[in-house]
Amino acid sequence: MILLINFIALYASFSLNHMLAIYWGAVLPVLYALVIAPHAVIGRSDIPPLTITKVLAVKWNNAEELTAYIVKYWMALAYPTTSWKKQRNSIVLSLTSFFLGVVYILKELLVAGVVMFVVGYVLYQMSVRVDRPRAVLGNSDFRDGTDNEFARKEWELAAMSIIAFSELYPDDKAFKKAADEVLEDNDVKSMLTKYRYDYGASWLNVA
Repeated sequence: MILLINFIALYASFSLNHMLAIYWGAVLPVLYALVIAPHAVIGRSDIPPLTITKVLAVKWNNAEELTAYIVKYWMALAYPTTSWKKQRNSIVLSLTSFFLGVVYILKELLVAGVVMFVVGYVLYQMSVRVDRPRAVLGNSDFRDGTDNEFARKEWELAAMSIIAFSELYPDDKAFKKAADEVLEDNDVKSMLTKYRYDYGASWLNVA
Protein backbone atom coordinates (compact mmCIF):
# COMPACT_ATOMS: atom_id res chain seq x y z
CA MET A 1 0.00 0.00 0.00
CA ILE A 2 2.82 2.41 0.88
CA LEU A 3 4.55 1.75 -2.43
CA LEU A 4 1.32 2.26 -4.38
CA ILE A 5 0.59 5.56 -2.63
CA ASN A 6 4.17 6.67 -3.25
CA PHE A 7 3.89 5.85 -6.96
CA ILE A 8 0.58 7.70 -7.31
CA ALA A 9 1.95 10.75 -5.48
CA LEU A 10 5.05 10.86 -7.69
CA TYR A 11 2.95 10.48 -10.82
CA ALA A 12 0.70 13.33 -9.70
CA SER A 13 3.71 15.51 -8.90
CA PHE A 14 5.01 15.37 -12.45
CA SER A 15 1.80 15.04 -14.46
CA LEU A 16 -0.66 17.49 -12.92
CA ASN A 17 -0.58 21.16 -13.80
CA HIS A 18 -1.03 22.53 -10.29
CA MET A 19 1.11 25.05 -8.47
CA LEU A 20 1.76 22.75 -5.49
CA ALA A 21 1.71 19.43 -7.36
CA ILE A 22 5.51 19.21 -7.37
CA TYR A 23 5.43 18.82 -3.58
CA TRP A 24 2.84 16.04 -3.42
CA GLY A 25 5.45 13.33 -3.88
CA ALA A 26 7.28 14.59 -0.80
CA VAL A 27 4.34 14.23 1.59
CA LEU A 28 4.60 10.48 2.23
CA PRO A 29 8.40 10.37 2.76
CA VAL A 30 8.22 13.34 5.14
CA LEU A 31 5.38 11.78 7.15
CA TYR A 32 7.20 8.43 7.30
CA ALA A 33 10.37 10.16 8.48
CA LEU A 34 8.51 12.10 11.16
CA VAL A 35 6.14 9.40 12.45
CA ILE A 36 7.74 5.99 11.86
CA ALA A 37 11.49 6.53 11.49
CA PRO A 38 12.30 8.08 14.91
CA HIS A 39 11.30 4.91 16.76
CA ALA A 40 13.75 2.89 14.65
CA VAL A 41 16.57 5.43 14.43
CA ILE A 42 16.64 6.61 18.05
CA GLY A 43 16.41 3.11 19.53
CA ARG A 44 13.61 3.66 22.01
CA SER A 45 12.26 0.73 24.01
CA ASP A 46 8.75 0.26 25.41
CA ILE A 47 10.25 -1.24 28.58
CA PRO A 48 12.80 0.64 30.74
CA PRO A 49 16.33 -0.70 30.05
CA LEU A 50 16.90 -1.40 33.74
CA THR A 51 13.80 -3.60 33.83
CA ILE A 52 14.95 -5.44 30.71
CA THR A 53 18.34 -6.13 32.29
CA LYS A 54 16.73 -7.46 35.48
CA VAL A 55 14.52 -9.85 33.52
CA LEU A 56 17.35 -11.11 31.33
CA ALA A 57 19.87 -11.44 34.17
CA VAL A 58 17.95 -14.47 35.43
CA LYS A 59 19.04 -16.50 32.40
CA TRP A 60 21.85 -14.57 30.70
CA ASN A 61 25.34 -13.73 31.94
CA ASN A 62 25.63 -10.84 29.45
CA ALA A 63 22.31 -9.20 30.29
CA GLU A 64 23.60 -5.61 30.12
CA GLU A 65 25.22 -6.04 26.72
CA LEU A 66 22.14 -7.84 25.44
CA THR A 67 19.88 -5.10 26.79
CA ALA A 68 21.83 -2.43 24.91
CA TYR A 69 21.45 -4.35 21.63
CA ILE A 70 17.74 -4.96 22.20
CA VAL A 71 17.05 -1.30 22.96
CA LYS A 72 19.03 -0.18 19.89
CA TYR A 73 17.03 -2.43 17.57
CA TRP A 74 13.76 -2.50 19.49
CA MET A 75 11.55 -1.75 16.49
CA ALA A 76 13.06 -4.59 14.47
CA LEU A 77 12.52 -7.05 17.31
CA ALA A 78 9.03 -5.80 18.18
CA TYR A 79 7.69 -6.44 14.68
CA PRO A 80 9.17 -9.81 13.62
CA THR A 81 6.67 -10.44 10.82
CA THR A 82 6.63 -6.95 9.28
CA SER A 83 10.09 -5.49 9.89
CA TRP A 84 11.18 -6.51 6.37
CA LYS A 85 8.27 -4.50 4.94
CA LYS A 86 9.31 -1.46 6.95
CA GLN A 87 12.84 -1.88 5.62
CA ARG A 88 11.57 -2.10 2.05
CA ASN A 89 9.34 0.94 2.51
CA SER A 90 12.12 3.01 4.06
CA ILE A 91 14.52 2.13 1.23
CA VAL A 92 12.01 3.11 -1.46
CA LEU A 93 11.01 6.31 0.32
CA SER A 94 14.65 7.18 0.95
CA LEU A 95 15.40 6.89 -2.77
CA THR A 96 12.27 8.91 -3.51
CA SER A 97 13.45 11.63 -1.13
CA PHE A 98 16.92 11.87 -2.67
CA PHE A 99 15.38 11.95 -6.16
CA LEU A 100 12.99 14.75 -5.22
CA GLY A 101 15.84 16.58 -3.50
CA VAL A 102 17.75 16.65 -6.79
CA VAL A 103 14.63 17.74 -8.69
CA TYR A 104 13.96 20.58 -6.25
CA ILE A 105 17.57 21.77 -6.39
CA LEU A 106 17.45 21.79 -10.20
CA LYS A 107 14.24 23.82 -10.03
CA GLU A 108 16.00 26.22 -7.63
CA LEU A 109 13.74 25.21 -4.73
CA LEU A 110 16.76 25.06 -2.44
CA VAL A 111 15.02 24.82 0.94
CA ALA A 112 12.74 22.03 -0.26
CA GLY A 113 15.74 20.25 -1.76
CA VAL A 114 17.73 20.37 1.46
CA VAL A 115 14.71 19.16 3.45
CA MET A 116 14.30 16.15 1.16
CA PHE A 117 17.98 15.25 1.43
CA VAL A 118 17.63 15.28 5.23
CA VAL A 119 14.47 13.17 5.00
CA GLY A 120 16.27 10.76 2.69
CA TYR A 121 19.15 10.39 5.13
CA VAL A 122 16.79 9.73 8.06
CA LEU A 123 14.94 7.09 6.06
CA TYR A 124 18.22 5.51 4.99
CA GLN A 125 19.23 5.23 8.65
CA MET A 126 15.88 3.60 9.34
CA SER A 127 16.41 1.08 6.54
CA VAL A 128 19.73 0.06 8.10
CA ARG A 129 18.23 -0.50 11.56
CA VAL A 130 14.64 -1.60 11.15
CA ASP A 131 15.41 -5.24 10.25
CA ARG A 132 19.03 -5.41 11.40
CA PRO A 133 18.99 -8.44 13.76
CA ARG A 134 17.33 -10.75 11.22
CA ALA A 135 19.47 -9.41 8.37
CA VAL A 136 22.64 -10.05 10.38
CA LEU A 137 21.45 -13.48 11.47
CA GLY A 138 20.90 -14.55 7.87
CA ASN A 139 24.23 -13.20 6.62
CA SER A 140 26.91 -15.88 6.27
CA ASP A 141 29.71 -13.30 6.49
CA PHE A 142 28.53 -12.28 9.96
CA ARG A 143 28.07 -15.90 11.00
CA ASP A 144 31.58 -16.91 9.90
CA GLY A 145 33.30 -13.76 11.13
CA THR A 146 36.53 -14.89 9.49
CA ASP A 147 37.66 -11.39 8.53
CA ASN A 148 36.07 -9.46 11.37
CA GLU A 149 35.63 -10.66 14.95
CA PHE A 150 33.07 -7.91 15.57
CA ALA A 151 30.88 -9.33 12.78
CA ARG A 152 30.68 -12.69 14.54
CA LYS A 153 29.97 -10.92 17.83
CA GLU A 154 27.03 -9.06 16.30
CA TRP A 155 25.75 -12.29 14.79
CA GLU A 156 25.69 -13.78 18.27
CA LEU A 157 23.94 -10.71 19.68
CA ALA A 158 21.38 -10.78 16.87
CA ALA A 159 20.51 -14.41 17.62
CA MET A 160 20.42 -13.85 21.38
CA SER A 161 18.32 -10.70 21.06
CA ILE A 162 15.54 -12.52 19.19
CA ILE A 163 15.49 -15.26 21.82
CA ALA A 164 15.73 -12.86 24.75
CA PHE A 165 13.03 -10.56 23.36
CA SER A 166 10.53 -13.41 23.53
CA GLU A 167 11.30 -13.71 27.25
CA LEU A 168 10.22 -10.11 27.77
CA TYR A 169 6.80 -11.01 26.32
CA PRO A 170 6.36 -14.71 27.22
CA ASP A 171 2.70 -14.80 26.14
CA ASP A 172 3.29 -13.42 22.65
CA LYS A 173 3.11 -16.24 20.09
CA ALA A 174 4.83 -14.29 17.29
CA PHE A 175 7.88 -13.59 19.46
CA LYS A 176 8.00 -17.21 20.65
CA LYS A 177 7.80 -18.49 17.07
CA ALA A 178 10.66 -16.19 16.03
CA ALA A 179 12.76 -17.41 18.96
CA ASP A 180 11.99 -21.08 18.25
CA GLU A 181 13.12 -20.66 14.64
CA VAL A 182 16.44 -19.24 15.82
CA LEU A 183 16.88 -22.06 18.32
CA GLU A 184 16.65 -24.63 15.52
CA ASP A 185 20.15 -23.56 14.45
CA ASN A 186 22.80 -25.83 15.98
CA ASP A 187 25.36 -23.02 15.79
CA VAL A 188 23.08 -20.91 17.98
CA LYS A 189 22.64 -23.74 20.49
CA SER A 190 26.41 -24.11 20.72
CA MET A 191 26.86 -20.37 21.17
CA LEU A 192 24.31 -20.27 24.00
CA THR A 193 26.55 -22.44 26.16
CA LYS A 194 28.72 -19.34 26.64
CA TYR A 195 25.93 -16.96 27.61
CA ARG A 196 22.85 -18.75 28.92
CA TYR A 197 22.76 -20.47 32.29
CA ASP A 198 20.32 -23.24 31.35
CA TYR A 199 22.69 -24.18 28.51
CA GLY A 200 25.62 -24.49 30.90
CA ALA A 201 27.07 -20.97 30.77
CA SER A 202 29.26 -19.67 33.59
CA TRP A 203 27.87 -17.12 36.04
CA LEU A 204 30.82 -14.89 35.18
CA ASN A 205 30.01 -12.15 32.66
CA VAL A 206 31.79 -12.96 29.39
CA ALA A 207 31.07 -9.67 27.58
